[in-house]
Amino acid sequence: MLALALTLCWTSQHTQAQAVAQPFLALPRLTQKAPAEPAKRDIRQKLNAQPATAAGCNPDGDISRDGRDLSLTLKVQVRPNEINNPGNPGGAKDKVSLRSYGGCLSGPLIETQPGDTLRVNLVNDLNIKDPSCETGTDPGCFNTINLHVHGMHVSPAGNSDNVLLNIAPQTRFDYEINIPSDHPSGTFWYHAHRHGSTALQVASGAAGALIVRGNRRYAGKAPGDIDTILHDAAGRAFPEQVFLFQQIPYACFDGKDKSVDYPYGKIITTANGNWNCPPGMTGVVEDFSQQLGSATAWDLSGRFTSINGAVQPTLQNIGAGEIQRWRFIHAGIHDTVNLQIVPMNINSAKARLALTGILGGTAREQAATIAEICPAPTDGSKPVDLVPQFEIATDGLTRSAVRPIGVKQQSVSGGIGSNFLQPGYRSDVLLVFPKAGTYCMLNQAATPDERVKKGADGKLHGGGQGPNATQLLATVIVSGGKPVSIAPQTYIQRALYEGNKADKTLPAAALNGLLAGDLSPWRGMSDLPGTAVNKDIQKAAFFIGDLKPDDSTTFGFYINSKSYDPGRIDFTRQVGTTDDWVLTSKVEPHIFHIHVNPFQVLDVLYAPKDALPKSIFGPNGECLVPPNSVGLQNQYCGMWRTFKDTIFVQNDYKVLVRTRYDRYIGEFVIHCHILDHEDGGMMANIQIVPDAKAPGGGIGMAGMKHADHPAAAKP
Repeated sequence: MLALALTLCWTSQHTQAQAVAQPFLALPRLTQKAPAEPAKRDIRQKLNAQPATAAGCNPDGDISRDGRDLSLTLKVQVRPNEINNPGNPGGAKDKVSLRSYGGCLSGPLIETQPGDTLRVNLVNDLNIKDPSCETGTDPGCFNTINLHVHGMHVSPAGNSDNVLLNIAPQTRFDYEINIPSDHPSGTFWYHAHRHGSTALQVASGAAGALIVRGNRRYAGKAPGDIDTILHDAAGRAFPEQVFLFQQIPYACFDGKDKSVDYPYGKIITTANGNWNCPPGMTGVVEDFSQQLGSATAWDLSGRFTSINGAVQPTLQNIGAGEIQRWRFIHAGIHDTVNLQIVPMNINSAKARLALTGILGGTAREQAATIAEICPAPTDGSKPVDLVPQFEIATDGLTRSAVRPIGVKQQSVSGGIGSNFLQPGYRSDVLLVFPKAGTYCMLNQAATPDERVKKGADGKLHGGGQGPNATQLLATVIVSGGKPVSIAPQTYIQRALYEGNKADKTLPAAALNGLLAGDLSPWRGMSDLPGTAVNKDIQKAAFFIGDLKPDDSTTFGFYINSKSYDPGRIDFTRQVGTTDDWVLTSKVEPHIFHIHVNPFQVLDVLYAPKDALPKSIFGPNGECLVPPNSVGLQNQYCGMWRTFKDTIFVQNDYKVLVRTRYDRYIGEFVIHCHILDHEDGGMMANIQIVPDAKAPGGGIGMAGMKHADHPAAAKP
């Protein structure tokens, strides 16, 4: 076993640094304001409590529970922090000053339950002087904020999940979000969503994990919570880890160019073009144009995807044969993460560097080393023993069956065997490491067609659909335990069966179904195919470019040829009805996200130019795309009939989804979840009304006048 305690001293340009392995950090937690009553303690005691890991940042704020009321204070503030940067000599940390909830690199973990009322006192401590507001254009007003609970089925109106609110600097706002008692348990998240400042604030750390934990057992009628079956025969919950992936594009500026385009000057870079913060300087996220407004920016910056605020951390205290639940949340704004787990070649001398935190170099410069210590050939030349991931939920919603990812597949550039994570996605997986050893968690390289490259015009094009070279996200050390001698999927499904066969209330069919990976009894959503559907099909056609050919003055980010207008209602639909949507993208891929109501994926059609669209699925949902072919289309293979709230829309594809506007009326949005696209105008307002045929949609009383209306004075 390589010694993690090994410490090497380095003299860096930043500080006298010690190169040590970066610990895997638990997400920040708010201070408990008052102890919970014994009978009403957090149900994490009985379910999947997160195991103790290294302590991270202490967020500013507090939390308390009183019965079904969960009250917390979130302070939006700029606070000095540090991000470890392998590109610095000795891995010295970079100083940063970022906007975030609670002042940490990641927002505090919020855990709630169905039936709770979530009361959030949001305090905006940001500077009232905001130069980005002076132009009156978007993107801008970076110190004005709000709060969105992504994926939650809650009201969008008033002081609930209302993203049309503007919480100005040096003000506060009280949110009251009533979570229905039948809300599915699962992995959700929250983030800033004020139009014009969303991308910059999320990129600055204004995002956090939101977990809904459920204890409803399945007894043959109403769906149960999958939390209740994830335990061993002794009733011990499977250990759980939460991974909040962030791509924070901090930079330091030279301050020389004060033009409108670059008010902070230009980004300081090294000789090879990587972003650099010299000694004594502090990295910030302030310049939308340079830091966010390009698909190539993140990949060319040399920055690293962080996990819970740490770069390339080492996760340990996992035993061979131990089943774990890992919750993945992509809280980035633009770039795809193609997640794979492969064994590390610890016979390589460079492996020791990875384990002691001194792998060195920027993300691009590490590529050769990672290829040596984490062998995952990008040409399919030989099989690689991927650690399979068994997905049980997507976007917080339990799947109808366990979905294996990376079983009997080669690791090929483009993500064969990858868990594709797009911005906004969540993926809950069960996994087991078959034997002790050291493993690499990788962000596999994108396919060549989807990487940043120089075009015939000499300009850089592409990017955003994954890195140019494979990157190391984290190292996992597995020690002790019992090796697994059977197929991992059989092992996990058998463990689910053995762990629940003592439950006398669980119907035999549901118990036996676990042996085959059937999760339908714990699926909190009912299939929408077969339900009555509105005749008028809704469309969301994403387009970036000149709205009028050869007229650069009409360049913009459009949905259905319209750029966002906060005062315009783009769709009016009736509560309690169901719509089919057709989603398409032009010029480059986009990511469709709808608030409040999740959708079910009905079909994905491949529709190249001048050819008839053709489904990628067979009659039973089997994917007709060859399993080892290269391309992002493979990410659709496991989506047939799944429920999601966010979905990638690839060029030359038509994505067909169905959603029901259940329970809530009010105004909310659909948009591209590439957040710089959203801020650029790729968003639309949708209003749900009680009765679409009634005057005003059935909202308000016909003929009523306000006291200040001229007609009100008439007898």
